[in-house]
Amino acid sequence: MNCQKGIDLWNKAKKLIPGGSQLLSKRSEMFLPDHWPSYYKKAKGVQIWDLDDNKFIDMTIMGVGACTLGYADLDVNEAVLKVISEGSMTTLNSPEEVELAELLIELHP
Repeated sequence: MNCQKGIDLWNKAKKLIPGGSQLLSKRSEMFLPDHWPSYYKKAKGVQIWDLDDNKFIDMTIMGVGACTLGYADLDVNEAVLKVISEGSMTTLNSPEEVELAELLIELHP
């Protein structure tokens, strides 16, 4: 398997970014340095494609934590795009903030 594009970019990143990445959990040295692809170009469900078009099943840490729906879930993407198209950043507060607070308190009073 050829992962050279990701390896080359990782080596470049280590010269530009302290540790190569802003997240400790995404550092290639945690896995297999000089053989780990490090970067992706596409992710869908539990599959992820690296810069060299190798396809993997992500069985490590699914991003930076639990990703129970997988990557690029259609329902989640549609909901996010709807919010973005309606304007997601304003001076006023979003009513969903209150809804989320209620749900979180219900889960953990």
